[in-house]
Amino acid sequence: MPCYAAIEKKLVKLAPDQNVESAIALLKKSKVNSAPVVDEQGKLLGLFSFKGLMRNLIPVSVAMTDGIKVDIKVGAAPGVAKRLGRVKPLKVTEVMDRKVLSVGPEEPLWEGVSLLTNHGGPLAVVDEHNKLLGMITYTSMLAELEAMQDSAE
Repeated sequence: MPCYAAIEKKLVKLAPDQNVESAIALLKKSKVNSAPVVDEQGKLLGLFSFKGLMRNLIPVSVAMTDGIKVDIKVGAAPGVAKRLGRVKPLKVTEVMDRKVLSVGPEEPLWEGVSLLTNHGGPLAVVDEHNKLLGMITYTSMLAELEAMQDSAE
């Protein structure tokens, strides 16, 4: 069975020029934690996720003139909330993860399970031109494995 069989049936996609605030609303409405960002031709550009969004809200290291990095800790949550307010008008391309774990549509299903297990998800299913064909989530993979199990009985 190929990986393509395990793609999520209801795929939520984001446009590169979509702002973070509308992307957050769409993910909440769709009850998903992430969505691929695709261009007009369907090419996968990256993955916008709540995890990636949160990563953009935490303080970054400050580089000193001698090259030493110093982590600055912020003790109060209002600073993080203010950063969220500054991130919301940005385009999703400014905060998305550009490196997205992907598989080809004909890769064996066990390869998808292995990638999900070892690297986390979701997985993008892309063709040889990096056109997005679908996404595999833990839930969609489990559903496919259960369907295979039911048909084997």
